[in-house]
Formats: sequence, structure tokens, C-alpha cells
Amino acid sequence: MSCGNIADVHRYHDGELSPAEREAFEAHLRGCHECGGLLADLRRLSAMIAGADLAPLPADVLSRVQELPQKTGEQAILRIAGWLTAAAAAVLVGALLGRPIDGTEGNGRPAVWQTVAVMSPVEVQPEAGSDPVLVAQWMADELSVSEKR
Repeated sequence: MSCGNIADVHRYHDGELSPAEREAFEAHLRGCHECGGLLADLRRLSAMIAGADLAPLPADVLSRVQELPQKTGEQAILRIAGWLTAAAAAVLVGALLGRPIDGTEGNGRPAVWQTVAVMSPVEVQPEAGSDPVLVAQWMADELSVSEKR
């Protein structure tokens, strides 16, 4: 076909065009004999298929076909569950292998959160609370002292 609207002919025949697209394509059909011929062929083919006698389907085949979506869905769910279980196990094993056994950070010292949790609270002077720079300096000094302990 030289006009290039084969897909639109099929979409028009199947009723897949929006109202605006349908109106524009019907205007195109009035002037394009190729699209009109293809549409006529599609309509004849559809009528021929609709009027054809269907061979009876054996009962066992029909029951297998009806069970197929259920079996396929169950298998897919089980397959996905298996992969997710394997991924979760891999993450868990990786996390456990990367973590030190004694709860330290790997360098023989307790973790920072453990040190902070057992430290006694230090009173902050009132003038330090008014200046964020002094508070930051105090925090840095305290952290460097606790790391040396």
C-alpha cells in the first residue's frame, strides 16, 4: 500500500480509534481507494471467519485449556517467590559476613553509638548554647576525646 495507513485501517476495523481519529480516518477513506479496498477485504474475512463452522473441541482438551491460566499463574508466583527468597537470603548472609562478631566497628574499639550511649551527660555552659559555632566546637572536642579513650 502506498498511502501508509495500513495500521489505521486495522485499528478502524477493530474499533480502536478515538472519535476524533475515527472522523479523520473516515474522511481519508472517502478519497483513498487502497484503504477502502483493504477495509473491504478485512470485513469480508471477518464475516467469513464468523460464519465458519467450528469443529467441536474434545472435552479433555477444553478442560486442559481452561486450567492453563490458573496453573501458569501459580507457577509464576512460585517462581517469583523462590527468587525473592534467594535474594533475601543472599542479603542476610552478606550482612552477617560483613558484621564483626563482637559488636565493634572492626578496629577493636566499640562502636560510636555504644560510646555515646554510656557517656555521662556533660553540662553545657549557657554561653555555649547561644552560639552554634561554640556548640559545634564543643561536640568536635568531645568526639576527639572519646576516640582517644
